[in-house]
Amino acid sequence: MEIFTFNKSLQERLVEYTGILSNREEIVSASQIRSEWSYHVEFVIEPVGWRALWKIPKLTCQDFQIHYPTIVAVVIQQVDFLELQALVKIVAVQEEIHLPEKYDVPLIELYPTQHQDDIALDMIATANCIDQLRFFYNYLWMPWDHDDDDNCDWTLSHLEPRLRLFFDMKRGSICKKTCDVIRTLMREGREIKEKISRLEVDISDDEDVHNASLDDGKACQLLKLHFRLQQIKTEMEVLENPAMRDVLIRNQSSSVMEIESKRRESGVKKIESYFVWLGGSLDETVSSLNQAKGFLPPDTFVKTSSCLKEALDVCDAGDIIILGRGDHPIRGSGNLEDGGMIKGVDSAEKTIICPKETESGPSLLDFSGREVILENLTIDLGDIQAGILVRKGTVKLDGCRIYTSNHSIIKIGIIVLPGAKLTAQNTTLVGLGTGIMIHAGGEANLSECHFEECIDGIQLQDDSKLTMTNSPLKNLKEYAIRMESGKYLNDCECKTGGTELLEKMSEISLEGCKFANNGKGDVFLKSRTTTSLLAKSEDMIS
Repeated sequence: MEIFTFNKSLQERLVEYTGILSNREEIVSASQIRSEWSYHVEFVIEPVGWRALWKIPKLTCQDFQIHYPTIVAVVIQQVDFLELQALVKIVAVQEEIHLPEKYDVPLIELYPTQHQDDIALDMIATANCIDQLRFFYNYLWMPWDHDDDDNCDWTLSHLEPRLRLFFDMKRGSICKKTCDVIRTLMREGREIKEKISRLEVDISDDEDVHNASLDDGKACQLLKLHFRLQQIKTEMEVLENPAMRDVLIRNQSSSVMEIESKRRESGVKKIESYFVWLGGSLDETVSSLNQAKGFLPPDTFVKTSSCLKEALDVCDAGDIIILGRGDHPIRGSGNLEDGGMIKGVDSAEKTIICPKETESGPSLLDFSGREVILENLTIDLGDIQAGILVRKGTVKLDGCRIYTSNHSIIKIGIIVLPGAKLTAQNTTLVGLGTGIMIHAGGEANLSECHFEECIDGIQLQDDSKLTMTNSPLKNLKEYAIRMESGKYLNDCECKTGGTELLEKMSEISLEGCKFANNGKGDVFLKSRTTTSLLAKSEDMIS
């Protein structure tokens, strides 16, 4: 099913949005933006009878208990211009999933198809309008905008700076580190806004049911979320301003040059180690230090810290962090993103890395450098979607445990992106929607790994590589291996069966891996044509 795609320049986007949002020669405040879109959508979009693909978002997939991404074919039965959504009838799905026959869907989640039963429909204008709407709410509208002062003209204040920010990131004019900060802040802001909305509904329901005073715990959580959202707004306002952004980038560059200069002056830098210890008796402390001593080269320069987050922020790529037992909240990989080691001195069950409340991105650990080694650790996803994201280089796991107590079908233990490599041995993945996801061009070598209480074990794409030895794939709630393929399947085709479905795939090697008692089957293959088409159509900056 071919969809309409649009690739527009900054100037084209600027002219379009200026016409849509400021064509009546009066101030358009943030609270009026949605109304302006409603007027435009009602004027342009076909009201009924057109076909589209619905890319179901993560939280909706979670509500339906289906895997993300899931894409279904729909027919639009009615467009609600005021709410910017449509009532759709689901007419085709790729696999056996349970969805309502009809559903109200935000317009930005719909992708009109080029083939339509009614050729009189103006689908180019409809598809273009939805693309404008989707781009605006994905990249230009911020979750705090609606609370802005009504005396401020939103278009005049924010439209061009945010468009320039998007295109600067897309062109690579902004350094990777700053881009990562911006993406993380935007994602976190949207997640916090969603949490605030849900918490306010819960508090309102509690008051209606109990007719009592506000729950102190929920009130405190709500206050923290509002405070963090205000912090994000302040940071983003600085980054949105081109002049301020240039100052920050120049300052970062000069700081890096100064650090490099000092390193050259002091000669060859030795690897440093950080011993992170949350506290304990004298005997426990000495015992842990003796264990740490056995993990480090004799000439290692050692520093101590009581906080893993601080150690990650001050260490350099390639350094070693030795972690004492306990819970260690963090908000990212810090400087070990580009390589290094984190090793627990105790067992994985006693050494837990978890997300810091309201301050983590979509994955707990994000690596994009050379080689990262993780040993004797538990990765607790908490409320975030993924445990480890391997963007580049190699990540090695030994004796680790990745789990979530807050089970969800959309949660993923490890994601391996194109060109990256994962090596894992004696590692257990528990309670996840998908244990390991390997994208096209990614590679994973697994030895003696276990999957417990997961919905799917491993998800693959065409041209991803998987080597597994002595790793049982048993008792998965759905499939041991799920693969999306356009190479081995025809469009919209699906196959379910055993490992014989993988025999002709040279990219996959399974030795000593036993399959048994999997809920829907050992192997599930589904066509990836539609998913790939949508991925290419989206104008992403990540």
